[in-house]
This record gives sequence, structure tokens and C-alpha cells, in this order.
Amino acid sequence: MTLHKIQTFFSGNPLDRADHLRKDDATMGDMMRQADARLMLLVDGQILSDAVGAISWLTHRQCAYLPLGTQVFLGLQDGAPRYAAALEGDESEFENLFPDAKFRDARALAMKAGSAHPDLGIVAQAKSMLSWHETHRFCAKCGEPSELTRAGYERICPSCKANHFPRTDPVVIMLATHGEEALVGRGPHLPPGFFSALAGFMEPGETIEEAVARELMEEAGVTATSVSIVANQPWPWPSSLMIGCIAEVNGKELTLDETEIDDARWITRDEATAAIRGETPDFFMPPPIAIAHNLLAYWLNTQ
Repeated sequence: MTLHKIQTFFSGNPLDRADHLRKDDATMGDMMRQADARLMLLVDGQILSDAVGAISWLTHRQCAYLPLGTQVFLGLQDGAPRYAAALEGDESEFENLFPDAKFRDARALAMKAGSAHPDLGIVAQAKSMLSWHETHRFCAKCGEPSELTRAGYERICPSCKANHFPRTDPVVIMLATHGEEALVGRGPHLPPGFFSALAGFMEPGETIEEAVARELMEEAGVTATSVSIVANQPWPWPSSLMIGCIAEVNGKELTLDETEIDDARWITRDEATAAIRGETPDFFMPPPIAIAHNLLAYWLNTQ
């Protein structure tokens, strides 16, 4: 079931996350061995997928001799358990083990799908969870090694008993508008000619709207007068929630933070439409997998 007015890539996860089952680690282990249980495999952040880009789900028996590392429970699909497991080693060590599948980056899977797909929501969950475990092996309170519990949704420190939980980092991404024009920019990490919406991480103690206003002032020197939240998107690099907004600003004069923004410009609806269609050889807009594309499309359809 779609709960969003705007369906973004990496949303629409169909699994029942079944939090009530996570409390018993022994039960989780038994469920993994059920005949209808399946695992998705990741290595170096790449997901094992079939020829059409769908997740290659494997049985526990098929994984019996593989060097499985961290394993997390994802949820239930039509009542059947689904797990994700990280392989220990390098991708090149496993490339010949799966003749009908290959390891692909999540972006490649999204591009292959061509539109929002339930598999991508599962990929976002699995990739984010395993990335968190990879970078949070030690207790942030005392520095001792921590241990996985609650089927992967908690780590506990045996030494000081501190509890640690997976985190999601909120990011505001906003299309500033003034009259019939919208502001797009490009950071130093983007290729020449590629422009997108401005974005930045939220800071402690601020609302979404306040974060949007702060980022627009810091990066472009424009003042927001109103902010509307229009879409959101899980973004598993490593584990962010992109909060898409439209912000009206009170003027077009720009003062760029050159450490963050290489270039920025105001564009008309016609210019945005041509860029999205690929009709401008030296001016490019984000592809459909990015929420910035959704923001531009929303603005173009809102008169």
C-alpha cells in the first residue's frame, strides 16, 4: 500500500517489520532455518541481484558454507521471514559463486528498476542496517566491543551495559522558489553542468522548516518566507532520510558559500522541463531516483 502522495525511490518497503519477534534471539535463529525463510546477501555494500535487478533471495541451506558476517532480521513477507547478511571478504571472492546473479550497487538497482519498486525499500533497510553495524562495533560510552541483539536492532555493551540503537540522519533538501523561477545549485562533488536542489543535514534543536531556512541562508544567502514539506525518501548512503521541501524566498540575489556551492542559478519552468527531458546538452537535472527530481516535477506541476 502506498502511503505517499509522491512515491520516491527506496520507499514503499512491503515487509512487516514484526518488532514483536525481535525480542527473542533464539527464536530469530530458529526462524532463519525455516523452509520459507530467505536471506539477501551484501558484500562491500553491493546487493546480490538477478538479471533483471530483483533481490536474489537465498535459503539458509544455500548459504551454509558462505562466510556470513553480521545478520539482521528484516521482517516478514507474506508471513515468511526475510533476513540480510553481510559476507566477510571482498566482492571479487564471490563473483563466480552465483552464475545467475551478480552484486550490484543500490543506485544501479534503482536505475535498472526505472521506477519506485518495493524491492528498493527492502534494499534501503538492509543496506542501512548493515552499514550501521559495520561502523558501530564499539560502545560509544566506554569503548569496549558491543554485541548485536534484538535481531540486529540494538547493540548492547557487555562491559558498561549501555544500549545503542540504529540511527537515521535527517537531511533537508529544498527547492527555493521566487515567482516563476526556482533555485538550483551544484556542489564541488557534482560533475560540470549538473545542478540539483540545495540540501544539508538537520542540526539538533531545530525544526525541519528552520533547517531549510538556515541552509538556504548559509549556502545561498536567501531568506525563506514559507516552507512546505512535500516528500521524503530513505537514502541508504549510509542511512539518511531526505526530507523534500519547497521554500518561498523573498528575493533572488545570491551570496554563495563557495566552500559548499560552486555555482547556482535561477531557472524557469521551461528550462527545468527541457533539462529533465535531456534536451539541454550542458545543463543536467537529477535522475528520477533522486528526490530532487521529485521536487522539480512537483514544482512544474504546481501552478
